[in-house]
Amino acid sequence: MDLTIRAPHAGDGDGLARGWLDADAYYATLNPDLFQIPEVDELAHWLEEQVLRRPSDNSLTLVAEMDQQAVGYISATIQAPDAAFDIVRDRGLVRMVIHALIVQEAYRHQGVGTRLMQAAEEWGRSKGAVIALLDTYIDSSLSVPFYEEHMGYSRRALHFRKKLV
Repeated sequence: MDLTIRAPHAGDGDGLARGWLDADAYYATLNPDLFQIPEVDELAHWLEEQVLRRPSDNSLTLVAEMDQQAVGYISATIQAPDAAFDIVRDRGLVRMVIHALIVQEAYRHQGVGTRLMQAAEEWGRSKGAVIALLDTYIDSSLSVPFYEEHMGYSRRALHFRKKLV
């Protein structure tokens, strides 16, 4: 397996879009009321623009490349302590927030997500983060075991939702 973790570059959009659509299809199957498959037109262009945006010192986007194509990516930011008097201790700590981890279905279970997470965690530590936070869909048999059993993350909260219309 020739896996490279690198900064994004022009030409990554098509591979990223394949991963995005794979994730959308997976989650839309689990719960179509919460997840949807987006319009495909311009998705690759939009994703490429997103990952190529000039990052700040406190943001990270990495791409996983295999077989000469982008097969996954991760996006994270560093958040400074912002609420020393908040009831939630985490808000008083430097924390890394993982916003997205996407891997094409054909490349899952090959270490791509693990390597992306390890690279992000290393970056977070280098920026002074002492904890990493992320959200995922609670009923996902793909992501929940990956984060809990494989990556050592623990559940700490539930997010509730109610339709008002």
